[in-house]
Amino acid sequence: MVRTCAWLVTSLLVSSLALPSLGCVGEVPDDATAGANLADDAAGDVEGGDSNLRARVCATHETTKGIDVSKWQGDVNWSKVKTSGVAFAFLRVSDGATARDAKFDRNWAGTKANGIIRGAYQFFRPSQNVTAQADLMIAALGGTYTPGDLPPVIDVEDDGGLSTATVAARTRVWVDRVGAALGVTPIVYTGKYFWRDEVGSPASFGGNPLWIAQYTSLCPDLPAPWAKWTFWQYTDKGSISGVSGNVDTNRFNGTLAELQALAMGTPTAQPDPIDFGWIRNTNGSYDFAIDAPSATARVELRVDGYLIGAVPMTSGHGALHYTFNVATADRAIEARGLDASGAVVSLGNGIIDSQAGAATFARQTGTHEYEIGWERPGVAWRTLEVSADGTLLTDLDSSVTRSTRGAVRYQFSQLGDRSLTITIRNASGAVVSTVTRTLTVR
Repeated sequence: MVRTCAWLVTSLLVSSLALPSLGCVGEVPDDATAGANLADDAAGDVEGGDSNLRARVCATHETTKGIDVSKWQGDVNWSKVKTSGVAFAFLRVSDGATARDAKFDRNWAGTKANGIIRGAYQFFRPSQNVTAQADLMIAALGGTYTPGDLPPVIDVEDDGGLSTATVAARTRVWVDRVGAALGVTPIVYTGKYFWRDEVGSPASFGGNPLWIAQYTSLCPDLPAPWAKWTFWQYTDKGSISGVSGNVDTNRFNGTLAELQALAMGTPTAQPDPIDFGWIRNTNGSYDFAIDAPSATARVELRVDGYLIGAVPMTSGHGALHYTFNVATADRAIEARGLDASGAVVSLGNGIIDSQAGAATFARQTGTHEYEIGWERPGVAWRTLEVSADGTLLTDLDSSVTRSTRGAVRYQFSQLGDRSLTITIRNASGAVVSTVTRTLTVR
């Protein structure tokens, strides 16, 4: 995305910091902090219909207050910050590989001394040496993860003039290197539009906790692949005792106890899985059947990001009758379970071919567990097999790789995007049809 000088003027209005060395046409301010390059993402009160963005997602239940700071806040009085009700703080380590934050060491020690749960973030520059940036983060944390601290954060909001695929690949290098060295899963900080347009919404990051930047009075809407936010930077104009001027203010999606669990290397609880499926009727309509955990009051069904119906649950069961307006193969389907307060408590996802004739499917049946197969093969067949990234899957129901029931049920150990090949064979074992799909396992 080309950014003009006018955009940079806008970014000054969004950023709480007076940043030096502002450039034009694609340049990001030097010595930048979280949110400095996310002006387009900050205006979150306008509802949109973009199918590449998730619907607005509110907190699961209560939230916990925090801030993020850098050298631009000067000498923070962490004792006063603590008494103001702040439970956690993210502290900038550096902008890229060379601009280390002069206040990091002071802030790192000050938060710890005052009982504030601390985390470190790095403004990521994909055009710079990625290994050097990752190693700087690792070194800043003493070369090891300390239980009681939050996982390290990669701040992804600069494309460095690089292609979407390159930004995504270099982000992956940083995440994998830091995660392997410290033994924890890094957090990704980004904005919904930047992640979609400049990183390409790669599903492989779905296992990383999301820290979303969006300044809105509503709940934030999220970029794929995330269905839940862990941290939300909801304003850059917070007022906190002990910090001079405006400061970025955040919410953790959970209680203080859950925050403490995350800081001990224990991930916060993920929504329980929803088991759901469907059949296509002779008139082209579909009947969906849903089984959800007991806390689920209703389930919203979305196809390619669009809501097709909200299903009230009775004793954990619900049903929806629906006719699609568009006949299309390979559509992402999501079942989102909400409790009585509207909080997300359960999730399921899969792939649906909303078309006549031959159709394949993938539907979640349990934790990381999916059933994948042909809904309507359209040809004479005897066996079906499914491979993920080239590896044949063994059906949990029949304990064989060549299933005679038209589907394979499998529990994945690796999350994120999996490349599926669904093959059916005739009685002599010859391949009669093959289809490829990409399933986001979560």
